[in-house]
Order: sequence, then structure tokens, then C-alpha cells
Amino acid sequence: MAEAPHDPSVAPLVSVVIPTFRSGPGLDRAIASLDAQTLPQDRLEVLLLDDGSPDDTAARIEAIAAGRANYRAFALEPSGWPSRPRNIGVREARGRYVLFLDHDDELYPDALRAAVALGDEAGADVVNGKEVRTQVARWGLTQYTRDLRDARDEPLRGLLPMTPHKLYRRAFLLEHDIRFPEAPRHLWEDLFFHVDVIRHLPAVAVLSSTPFYHWRKTAENSSTSTDGTKLDYSGDPEYWPYLDKLFRLVSTVEDASVRDELLVQNVHVRLVSQLGQRAGEDAGAVASARAEVARMLAAYVPAELDRRLPDRSRVAITLFRAGHAEAAADYLRDGIGRRPEFTVTAVEDAGEGAVTITGTVRWSRIPGQPFARRTAAGEVVRDLPEPLAGLLAERGLTPSADVSAAFVDVAIRHAPTRVNWLLPSTSEVRLVEQADGTLEPEGRFTARFDPRTAAMGNALPPGAHLVLGMCELDGRTGIKRAFSDLPAGTAVGPVRLDYSAQDGLLLRLPAEEPPAARRSLLQRLRRG
Repeated sequence: MAEAPHDPSVAPLVSVVIPTFRSGPGLDRAIASLDAQTLPQDRLEVLLLDDGSPDDTAARIEAIAAGRANYRAFALEPSGWPSRPRNIGVREARGRYVLFLDHDDELYPDALRAAVALGDEAGADVVNGKEVRTQVARWGLTQYTRDLRDARDEPLRGLLPMTPHKLYRRAFLLEHDIRFPEAPRHLWEDLFFHVDVIRHLPAVAVLSSTPFYHWRKTAENSSTSTDGTKLDYSGDPEYWPYLDKLFRLVSTVEDASVRDELLVQNVHVRLVSQLGQRAGEDAGAVASARAEVARMLAAYVPAELDRRLPDRSRVAITLFRAGHAEAAADYLRDGIGRRPEFTVTAVEDAGEGAVTITGTVRWSRIPGQPFARRTAAGEVVRDLPEPLAGLLAERGLTPSADVSAAFVDVAIRHAPTRVNWLLPSTSEVRLVEQADGTLEPEGRFTARFDPRTAAMGNALPPGAHLVLGMCELDGRTGIKRAFSDLPAGTAVGPVRLDYSAQDGLLLRLPAEEPPAARRSLLQRLRRG
């Protein structure tokens, strides 16, 4: 069916804002994903804003806009960062909602239609749509588990992960003058933007049942700076000044519960991560990082918030505040080499178009450092090195050897689109005595895979689906591809088993043959 002619008198529902800078072939992919949207083109507009590229990018976006009535192109003076193009995009937009799309990412086909429908139904200021990262399989798995019209009771009001790849009600941004911080180079501009979003207590809806945004990993990714700065900025000379600026901004948030949650989140993600280095690795850098962590904790984070940290971070910060920085580093590194090995031992036909997946998880052993041991009295305790074990015991911080809270969740990931979904699964992890008398964790899991409903009640697309295990033990989560000795090519119920060195075990779903093709085959057989 031909696309309806563009009517400029009809206000668009969504304005897609795309900053560009020296854009490569990823821009063509981004535009193709917008062309493929199920939302009619006359209900969306696209603003392409080039940040002073020294190449032909400005001419490219002019050519793209010239061929599409709902596109506008802007050639800007260079600012050095995506913030200014995004802010100009919000000012120039006409849509009810604004979406920030990086120039090398893409939207899934039904993204805008589904997000607008949920946003309108919920009266949302922000719609947080299911986001996928090309090379990070676990990204978003724990955030996008169900659709929510009101996410106020979710962590950080449902805004995690705090990327700007969401639908924002434009009136909300303008009413509160919410802008990205502008500078030739500004670390974590997305976080600063979201602190200003969350401080105004937005109504947030979460769209999990429809894939929304594909954050692709490419050399031209604009989630880094134009000079290719890495995302986490660790080791960057401006890391600490900008982190101090972020904590200072968080400390001004008026709502105490939101402020405290933001502080805890940033301690866990950005301060604790700096404490895992031992002094001998680079004594000057380690001492400087520890001094900065101590200063920021004293300036911004009341000690009573420590209890709200995840266990591993809580223990490390408690040791650090007590003056035991090296012990905190030892604790954070304890067991870091214990990695899960995720094995599928059986895929069986469960009937009614589904299969059952069963298997085991074993965590790799660390030479000379077993997970647990039995004392002379028969008590099962963690096996920790001294003097760390003594310090933890003195403060009542010794981690438990109980592994009943450990778990294995099973997910599948569509190889072509990288969309992942958690499967209904059960698991049990227990300690198993080894030949030398020590104890190591091992687990078993069972999952049900029904291709007709695995995508939160919706059918999965045909093609190869990776089997992944999200394995949680001792405060660490690892996601692993499945290995298996099951023979490739075996048909089990609706799937065919396959295997690749890169992706491990694959469950292949055949493409459904069109009715016309089936009739043609039947006619040929009858003629034969």
C-alpha cells in the first residue's frame, strides 16, 4: 500500500532527534530502521543535526532530508559533544514525544507505535522501552520483565538503564527546562540529564513486551565522544572532577528518597569500582583514587546509606570507611576468577509446541582458594585469606557459605536482532564436596521454551536463538552462552539444534512457509 502523502498541518506524535558527527554507514542503518516503522511516517518527524563534521556528513543529511517530507536537517557549528544538537532538537521539535537516537543505532519496527500507545494510555512523561546492546547480552534483562503503566515503585522510578534512548514527553522537558549539559567535552551527560529528569518525579511507563531500541557497538558509536572516549571514562583525567560534579548535582535533589537512591546507585557503580585495585599495581594512581573516594563519601554520602548497598559493595565500603582500604580491595577481588560454566545436557519435547531445556552450572575453581570448607567441628564456612578473614570476623561481616540465594536464569537471544527474553525457569545451587574435602558450588536448572509465547506472550521470529545462562553467586552475576554435547542437526519438537563456536548452542526455528508456496508444492506432488 502506498504511504499517505505528508500533511504538514498534522502535528507529529514523535520527533526523533539524531545528532551526527562524521557519520559512517551506521547512519544509513538508523534511517532504514525509521523507514520501517509501523507508526505512519506522517505521525513522526526526524531531525538530523550535524555537529560541524569536517567531512561530507552535513551534505549527507541534507540529501536524506531532501528525499523525505518529514525530515529536517541542520548544519551546526561544532560543539564537540552530542548535548547541544540534542538540546536544539528538543527546541525545534514539534512532536508530542521526543526520542534521542544515536547516529549508528536503530529502532525495532514496532518501537514507536507501541511506545506512543503505552505513553498515551499511561499519561507518561517518559516511556522506557526495551533496549538491547549488541555485545552485552545481559543488558536490560532484569529491567524489562513486564510492561508497566506506572513504574514509580521500580528502582529509580523505572528509568534504569539511564541511557537517553527513551521516549520523553516534550512538554515535560520544556516545562522543567531539562537539558543536556553543554561543553566541548562533558562526561556522563546522560546521567546529568536524567538527574534533572528524575528530580521532577516523572510518570514513567516501561515497555518490555515490544523490542524498542538497539544500541549497536560500532567504531562510530556516538555514545562515546567524537574523539572516541570510552564509555565508563575510568582512568580519564577528568573522571574525578566530573564525578564530583555529578555527586554535587545529586545532593541538590529535593526529594530525599530519590536523592538517597541516586547516591547509593552511584556509590555502587562508580565509587566501589575504584576500590578493587591493590596498592602494588600502580601505587600513585591507587592512592589518588582512594583519596577521591574518601573525600566524596565524606562530602556527599551519609554512612547510614551504606546499609542500602548490595552486599558486596556494602562490605567493601564499610571496610574502607574504617581505614582498611587494602582489605576492601582484597574483598572485592576475592573469587573474581570464579566464573560459571553453563552446560545444556538435554533438550526434550515437552508437547504442545514447547521444549524443556535442562542442564548444569559449575563455577571454575580458583587454585588455592576454595569457595568453602568444613571446620574441625563440622561447620561449613567460607574459605577466605588472612588478614581479610580476621577483619571481616571482627566486624561481623564474614560472608555466609549459604548458597541458597544463588540462582540460574535461562534466557534466549535472537541471533539476527540480538533481542533477548527470559524463559520460565527453575534452578538450585548447592555446595558439593570435592576430592580434597573442600566445597564448591554447583547448580542445576530447568527451563521451558515455547516459541509461540517466549517473547512475553508473543511469538518469536524464525532463525537462530542463543541459549544463555544468567548465573548469580556471591553477589556476582555472569551471563554465559550454553555449551552442549548434543548433536547439531537434531530436531526436537519445533526446534532444530545447532552450534557455533561464537554463540554456543543454538535453537533454530524454521521460517513458516507461505501458503502459496505450500500449495505450489502440493500441486507439483499431485502432478508427479
